[in-house]
Amino acid sequence: MDMIGWISTWDIRCGIATYSKFLVEQMDDVLVMCQSGEGEVEKAIPCWTRDSNSFEGIIAQVAAKGIDTVVIQHQPGLLRFSYLNELLLKLADMDVKVFITMHNTRDRSIIFPSKRIEKAIEGLKTCSTVMVHSNSDVENLKTHGIVDNVVMIPHGIYPPPKATAESLPVSGRVMGTFGFLLPHKGQLELIEAFERLPGWDELIMLCATRDGSKNMEQKVNTMLKNKNLAGRVRLVSDFLDDDVAIATLAKCELLVFPYQNTKESASGAVRMGVAAGVPLAVTPIPIFDDVEGAIKLRGRTVDDIVASISSIDQSSLDSSRKSMIELRDSLQWDEVAKRIQKLLK
Repeated sequence: MDMIGWISTWDIRCGIATYSKFLVEQMDDVLVMCQSGEGEVEKAIPCWTRDSNSFEGIIAQVAAKGIDTVVIQHQPGLLRFSYLNELLLKLADMDVKVFITMHNTRDRSIIFPSKRIEKAIEGLKTCSTVMVHSNSDVENLKTHGIVDNVVMIPHGIYPPPKATAESLPVSGRVMGTFGFLLPHKGQLELIEAFERLPGWDELIMLCATRDGSKNMEQKVNTMLKNKNLAGRVRLVSDFLDDDVAIATLAKCELLVFPYQNTKESASGAVRMGVAAGVPLAVTPIPIFDDVEGAIKLRGRTVDDIVASISSIDQSSLDSSRKSMIELRDSLQWDEVAKRIQKLLK
């Protein structure tokens, strides 16, 4: 196979960068084209700018390296749909075969028409394959007339914790959660719910702070102080090594992902929980539709979280644990990479 161009974020703390890294590691002859400002990275060339329609760098690399197949990892925050449309039409004019993974098909910006998916329909129809993570994404694209070139490929799952991986100290009956510290992820609601739940020794929150979420960290710490929960709730805001994070999550009795609302198609954070192989509880929103076997909370409010977790029995925990292990084993990164490579041939 000739060299493949892979357009994605790369050496930064970003779910799409992590997704790309796991897949590219399973493939040969891939040139990663990352955004400017990510530094000189092995196998990656910075040649585009976030939310810009200046594609000279990408076009120059494609032409110079004789690349005839390009894989794009798209998220509207990286490239608004109107700009994506321009890029797809340019690549089509160059007879480049394009495979695009859409990590969000639901963005419906009212304020900015250029950020609506309708602006990319013409370009998406020129793609060889449009890959999405869920059946609801397939249905969403169908409403826009994009049908024949759409393939559902589930998001990959991290491997189980290594026997040698060191975890953070965990003891007693512990509840956990994981993911960047962001308002829509429901971390404040989870703390409030945990305060009202008897029978638990600790809530451990592996929730890293990233650019723009310092305010959220302050809110969490203020809540813990005001509610006198510092001894029962542990916030770990450092960005942990994957092995350490998964090994720590694996020692929890229940992992909770109380997202309030998001238009993302799949959650990379919840897959860390699946990798840990322990029971999962999630809010009833579309981002978790593909996590089969997760315990569905009855809603997103603090009352909903308290009532739902209070009613989880041992049988439900055992069933969810079994489902998470089966899901993890069926969707390892090498399996997902094989599915994508079959399409690329």
